[in-house]
Amino acid sequence: MSSSNPDDWPRITDLAGLDAEDFKYRNTQFLKGDTVYEQTGHETFEQLRRQIWNVRNSDLREVFRQFPRDDPLREQCAGWMHAVVGNHFFPDANHRTAVVLLRRLLRQNGINYRTWSRSRLAAVRDKSHTVRGEIEPIRLDTLYQRDRLYDVWLEFFEEELVVTTEE
Repeated sequence: MSSSNPDDWPRITDLAGLDAEDFKYRNTQFLKGDTVYEQTGHETFEQLRRQIWNVRNSDLREVFRQFPRDDPLREQCAGWMHAVVGNHFFPDANHRTAVVLLRRLLRQNGINYRTWSRSRLAAVRDKSHTVRGEIEPIRLDTLYQRDRLYDVWLEFFEEELVVTTEE
C-alpha cells in the first residue's frame, strides 16, 4: 500500500548511520566487485584503491553537513544524487555508490518505498553522465544547487519514488 500524498511522506532527517568512510568502503567494494570499474587502463588496483581512500573525509562530510533535512523527500533524494555524482569524488562508480548509500539512508530513516525500475535507473544514470559533462563542475559549495543535473534526478524520483506503508 502506498502513501499517496508526497507532502505527508517522511523525510530523511537522520544521517548519523553513515560516515565518510562508508562512501569509501562502498566505492572500494565496487572496485573489488564483478562489475566494471572504469579506468584508463594504466592504473593498478592498488592505485585506484589509493585514489578512493585519498578523498578527504572533510569533503565527504560536507555531503552530510549540507544535506537539506527540511526538503520534501523526493527533493532530498535528488539533492543527494546531485551532491555525490556531481562532485564525482571517486574515479568511478559514483552513481552506484550514491544509490546504495541513499537506499541505506532511506532504510535507516524507516522509509519504505517501492522498488525503482532498474532500466529507468540505468537510463537516468546515462542522462546524468551526459548532463554532468555539460554543466559547470559541482564544488563543495554547490553540492545541493538546483541545476540541470538536479532536475534530471528530481524527474527520476518524481516518477519512481513511491513511499509505502508496507515493510
